[in-house]
Formats: sequence, C-alpha cells, structure tokens
Amino acid sequence: MAFERLLHSVLARSFTLFSNNIAIKVDNRNIHYEELSSMSDVIAQELITHGIKPGDVIGVYLNKSVEMIACLIGIMKIGAVYLPLDTSFPEERLKYMIENSEAKGVINDTQNKPFPIIHSLLNVNLVDIDWEIKVRFDSPIIEDSCPCYVIYTSGSTGRPKGVLVSHRTVVNYLQWMQNAFSLSSKDVVLAQTTFSFDVSVWEMFWPLCIGASCALIADEKKYDPVLLMEFMQTHGVTVAQFVPTALHTIADAKVFKDCHQLKHLFSGGEALDQALVRQLSSQTSAVIHNLYGPTEASIFCFHWVATAKKDKGYVPIGRPIPHAKAYVLDEQGGLVTQGGAGELYLSGDILAKGYINNVSMTESKFVKNPFIDAFFDDIRMYKTGDRVREREDGVMEYLGRMDRQVKIRGHRIELSEIESVIFNIDGIKNIAVSYESEVNENNHSDVDNKILKAYFTLKDGSELTIQEIKEYLSEYLPFYMCPSQFIELEKMPTLNNEKTDYSQLDSVKRIISKIKREYIMPISKSNLKNDTESKVMAIWKTVLNKDNISLSDNFFDVGGNSLLMAKVHRNIKKEITDKVSIMDLLQFPTIKKLSQHIDKQ
Repeated sequence: MAFERLLHSVLARSFTLFSNNIAIKVDNRNIHYEELSSMSDVIAQELITHGIKPGDVIGVYLNKSVEMIACLIGIMKIGAVYLPLDTSFPEERLKYMIENSEAKGVINDTQNKPFPIIHSLLNVNLVDIDWEIKVRFDSPIIEDSCPCYVIYTSGSTGRPKGVLVSHRTVVNYLQWMQNAFSLSSKDVVLAQTTFSFDVSVWEMFWPLCIGASCALIADEKKYDPVLLMEFMQTHGVTVAQFVPTALHTIADAKVFKDCHQLKHLFSGGEALDQALVRQLSSQTSAVIHNLYGPTEASIFCFHWVATAKKDKGYVPIGRPIPHAKAYVLDEQGGLVTQGGAGELYLSGDILAKGYINNVSMTESKFVKNPFIDAFFDDIRMYKTGDRVREREDGVMEYLGRMDRQVKIRGHRIELSEIESVIFNIDGIKNIAVSYESEVNENNHSDVDNKILKAYFTLKDGSELTIQEIKEYLSEYLPFYMCPSQFIELEKMPTLNNEKTDYSQLDSVKRIISKIKREYIMPISKSNLKNDTESKVMAIWKTVLNKDNISLSDNFFDVGGNSLLMAKVHRNIKKEITDKVSIMDLLQFPTIKKLSQHIDKQ
C-alpha cells in the first residue's frame, strides 16, 4: 500500500477506514479507532487553546496508557513535536530536557502523576486534559520534513542530546516494515517499550497505520515472563520486539512455547547472540529478526533474519533497508575494501534532522557525504561510531564501538556523560568510568554480568563517601546510568599526553585497595517510622536469596533481574502496599529510596 508522508495523515486514513476496528487493547478495555481519533482531537484542540503552534515542542509526562498514545497523536495533529518525558527520570534531567528543547508545554495527569518541576520552569504551559469534552479538529498543512518527535539519548558532553526526527523518515521506516512483513488488520502488535525509546514508535504506530491492533501492556506485567505471555495469549499478539537482555530472561522462563499466535519476534538495541537464537527457536515457530540502527537513523536501518544454524558468535545486523545507504570507512575517510573492518556511516532518507538546539554537535556527527549518487542524494552522512565489517555477500557484521558508548539492558549510554556528572561533585579530582565484567569470589570475571565501575581520585584534603556520590548521581542520572562500584585510586593512570589510560584501570585496581560498598543495617522494627525498610529488606533477602544486602545497594547490582524484580513487586503489593508500581522499583532501585517513596505514598 502507498503511504502518505505525514504520520498523523497516515493515521487519519486509518481512523476513517477502520473506525470500528480495535486500535488499542489493554487489560480492562478495548479502544476502537473512532474513539482514539476523538481523544486525539481533544488533545489537539486543548493545545491550540494554550497557544501551541506548529513546530512547538510539547513534553509528555504520562505513564504508558491509551491517553498517552492519544496525546502523541494529538500533538502531531497540530504540527507540533512530542517530547517523551520518562516518569522514572530524575527531576534535574527532566528540567534540562525541557529547557534544552525549549518546550512550550507539558502534558501531565495532575491526579495520578503530576509533573514535579513545573514551578521552576518559566514560559511552559502545564496542560491537564479534560477528556469529557467533544471537539472536531482538522490538522493544519505542514511539510513532511517537519519534525514529529524529539528523543533524548545519552551525550558524551555530560548532557543528554535530543534527536529531532521528521515525519517523512518515520513514514519511510513504517512503509518498509509494512512492505517487508505484510501486517494485516487482524494482527496484534505488542507495545511494551517505554516511549522515551524510538522502538516504541513502530510498536505503537505501525499497527495503527494499517487498521491492526496495538496491545499496550502495563510495566507490572512486561517484566514478569509468565504475566507477559498470559497477556500476549489473551490479546492474540502476533508481533513482538524485545532487547536481547529481556529475551534471555524470557527464554530462560520457557514461556514462548505457549504463545502459538506469535508470527514475528524482533530483537534490537543490543547485539543478538546466536546461542539465544537457538534457545528461542526451540520454543517458538515465530520468525526471529535482528534489527540495527541508532536513534539518529530514524528507529532501525538494517535487518536480518536470524536462524538457528549456528551456535556461537553473534547474529549479523544484515543489509540496509530501502532509503538507507551504508559506508564502511577507514580513519582517513576512505572506503574500506569488502571484508575489512571500519566505522559505519549512514546516509539516505533515514537520517534525523540533527540534535535540537545543538548546532556544533549536529555538525560533528552529521558530516558531508562525498559519495552522493542519483538516488541517495542526502548531502549528509551520520557517523555512527560503530565498528563493522561487510562480508563478501554484502551482509554487515557488528564488531563493537569505536568510542566509549555502551549498551546496558538496551539503554544507550555515553560513559563520558557519567564522568562529567561525577566530576561536578566537589572533592573529585579525576574520574574514569568503565564497563567491565564483575569479578566473582574466585577472582574470575563473569562475562555475563558486566557492570559500570567508577574509578576516582580525590583532591587533597577532601573527604567523600561512596554514599554521598550515589546520592548526588541519583539527582541527575537515570538509575541505569549509575555505576555499581566505586574504586578510589591514589593516582589515575595516564598516557604520555596526560589523558586517562583506560586500559590500565583494571591493573591499577589490583594494587590499590578497593573501597568496599557501604553497608547500612536496617533500623530496628520497633521504630515504626522505618518499619518499611525492614519489610523491604526481608523481601529482597528472600527473593535474591542473599543476606549481605545494604540499604543503598542497587537491585540489579546484587543479583537482581527483571523476573526477580517482578517477584519483589508482587510481594511488596501483598505485604506492604498496593500503591507502588514496578516503575517505582526501577526509579528507586535501593531499599532506602524505595522505602522513602513508599512512606511518602
């Protein structure tokens, strides 16, 4: 089918053609296309009432819901740009994103999830929606080169950077997915990714573009493999996507064998290992796909069908999709001969517009394209920083990063951003953050359990505890960017040019005593004010089967995973309070912070 080039126009076509179809499936209700269209009209009209114009950025501070999707569509209907504001992010990070993007408004739910920092922001409208009103709205005419969303990713300068993506490139991607996989109006796509990741764009809008259904799963269920599969079975999910980290947990739970409707299983965001593919293939008949692409290339731009023929190594990232062109270049900017390794550059009608309000960063990453041809006539190339090799058959293999960017549980992280935040702490002299395998009790590296480690030196006369560093970081960084270990050094290893020698950090730590993590005993149960800490501590010890747990430990750093977190969540709801979500456990991943949050609730 032929798509228009404005995302909300494509959706408007579905609203007309499939008005009686189910657009969104959730636990307790089904939303038809006609109702979703009306809800998005309410949003659009409300934004116009607040003076919002085409091109304005609008923050969305909502938990995953039908209302959230309606808001995104309503924002695009007036030609504005939606900015996902993850409710688990620290206030300082949210404030920076709003100020940097020059957002003109924030949509929130004042009854269930009020926006925490609106009092400190000037010239920002706080929009709370009255869903009872009925309006009819016609979208203004805008160009398909106009942006439809801005998503912030980790930045090497110490601040996240907002990637601005146009309607046209998103529609190009969705059109490729439809042409390649032929979704029908009877299909159901699982929407489980948080909307601050661009994978959520196709999970939500691909099915809505062709009259199919989007099954919106609550976070409380997506982290529990059993509840996840029950949801997928109940709603007849035929298409789903997960990062490999989540797929490992799901595969270990052996629940895919009961999900017979599943046709396509997509993996993206991290390298997909062949052993996992073999494990999944024994549990499901669904076709397993590997997708690759940075946010700057409008979701994904490489595709490969994975098979269980091999049992070692990693699955290739495949070949470029239509509208995409790939170049493998050496350090001098020359083309690498087929079979050689080099840095991947991307061009074509897939590229983001750049980084919002950051000209210098845009110019450094979106460089001039010297290989322009008749079809791929974009004058720019995006410098991915990924090291790849093109095989003789034209298939691309991912070899790792050229720089210090890493992926942790699907999250894209610039280690330099973490270093910049820590360096701002008074008393810190030098800081180096690395991503390493954790060493077990037998002094052997556990390659399956990599963690962030922060090595630091202090200024003369400075006194600083690990707990003080952790408390500071929790105010500025998402939980997944906070290091698990902090190691104080007498001197930072350096190269001849005085830059940090990261290759020597591991050897230095062997001769300098490592500061142990701070262990804080729970306060006596007799003190009712802190009874929550004792209860949460008991639940953690039972679920993790560990005794030596600190109130300041991060759940994932002491053996936790998504499945165990789901068990902790169920026990907390049963034994302490039902007014806590699994997202709260992610936002407050220590016993101390979670207990404080529960007491506030």
